[in-house]
Amino acid sequence: MADTTRLLEGIAYFENMLKLMPGDRTTLEFLSVAYEQIGDAAKTRQTLILLAQALLKEKDQDAAEAIGSRLAGYPDAEAQAMAKTIRETFHGPEIPTTPAEPTTAGPEVDHPVAHFILEAVKSEAALVRLLANRNAIDPAAAEAVQRHLGGLPEATRPFLVSALSILYRDSTSTGERAAAFVADAANTPPVSLDAFMPSPALLEVLPENLVRVRGAVPFARLGDTLLVALLNPTDEALKQEITRRAGPATAEDVLEKIYAERDKAV
Repeated sequence: MADTTRLLEGIAYFENMLKLMPGDRTTLEFLSVAYEQIGDAAKTRQTLILLAQALLKEKDQDAAEAIGSRLAGYPDAEAQAMAKTIRETFHGPEIPTTPAEPTTAGPEVDHPVAHFILEAVKSEAALVRLLANRNAIDPAAAEAVQRHLGGLPEATRPFLVSALSILYRDSTSTGERAAAFVADAANTPPVSLDAFMPSPALLEVLPENLVRVRGAVPFARLGDTLLVALLNPTDEALKQEITRRAGPATAEDVLEKIYAERDKAV
């Protein structure tokens, strides 16, 4: 009760601050987290939209895109429009395309390793901010990981880009705490690859750069469903990319399918 009281007092204070300083980034960041903690989805969404506007003015691409990915999860038109504005601000307008006809002419032409590393750095930086905002890691650990991500060498070969891996390297207990938070936030069961050693055939399903840079490892197949272990299961864009290439790709999809089949048989 005491924690809730202090949180509500903090919300009241920052709401007053926002009246004095409309569009202040720090105030909006606190309120977006605080509203989410008390379960006020409407105020969380509206505050994220205001925060996105502030970040666009500051031209903070990483932070804006992280907020844009959250807004994309809201079904209303205002949130979707802001998510689209963020995408188009940094990547240009979306150009409608006509789906290509299926072909068997050869394997899909893939991006160079630098593309995967750039996307990984953006995604992992967003994950670090999420972990820090939810107090899953302390500010010093978050800053250390951000420095590491910002100092990665120029891409000449694929290498793993993972905030969790960096946290584990620096502190096992911090890494375990962060991994537990990620698993819970993404509703994804942890998978030990020691128990599910991927076969060469499964590893061929996804591009080597995607596997080695993003830590997206196909480890089993159940019927027509591919199971993929992800070091960052909070990255919705990565999950969509895997689904596009290989079909349903998350363990929770498989668990839902198994229990649905069980319920039919009862």
